[in-house]
Amino acid sequence: MKLNERKSLKPLYVQLVEEIKKNINSGKHSVGSKLPTENELCEIYGVSRITIRRAITELEEQGVVLKQHGIGTFVLNQHKIKRDLVSVNGFSEFLVQSGKQPATKILSKQVTEANEIYADILKVNIGDPILKIRRLHLVDNDPIHLESSYYSLLKFPDLDKFLEESSSIYSILKNRYGVQAVKNTKTLNVIQPSIEQANLLNCTQDNTIYRVEKIAYDSLGEPIHYAKSYLPTDKVTFTITTD
Repeated sequence: MKLNERKSLKPLYVQLVEEIKKNINSGKHSVGSKLPTENELCEIYGVSRITIRRAITELEEQGVVLKQHGIGTFVLNQHKIKRDLVSVNGFSEFLVQSGKQPATKILSKQVTEANEIYADILKVNIGDPILKIRRLHLVDNDPIHLESSYYSLLKFPDLDKFLEESSSIYSILKNRYGVQAVKNTKTLNVIQPSIEQANLLNCTQDNTIYRVEKIAYDSLGEPIHYAKSYLPTDKVTFTITTD
């Protein structure tokens, strides 16, 4: 469809924004798919590259698409889950509080010995037993959060035996051990997923995902656990709330 400024009072870039949004709403451009290149859009709509770039910038500011340098422009989910980056509750608890019904799959659980890195993070001795848990959270059968977390079994004995009781490990820690997270530190990066991560999160390696590293602490300032989380950028967005 060629755009024509003479047949409309709207500037060409506005017409293009509306046309692309219409194609997204109709399913022609699905969530997570890559839009045609700038050259292809110029050919399709008969407009200049300047017009294309202005339209894409507008769509990006509206949160409709995400432009990734050197890769392309991707359609975003307009109903993304918003997660406060500084929140201290667990992801399952957060989803429930948001009115959603999450499902959790335990991919693996392994009792191992703390190496130098995990011993330092969890404040235990090298060689002490720790529990590694890999879980996948789903909402409406859609995978949204892949997590690997590490707990000291000296601090939380038999934790591995209680995992089936609740989709929320934080609930288990509170109810069985009387421990609750009151603060945490987080590091956020955007990365390309591995083949395994893409398969588990139902995305492609062309998509990007958040990589969040977190250490949660109790009221005494003692580390509760260390976690590495992976979340698709087209399904989740992070916000920051300050006082």
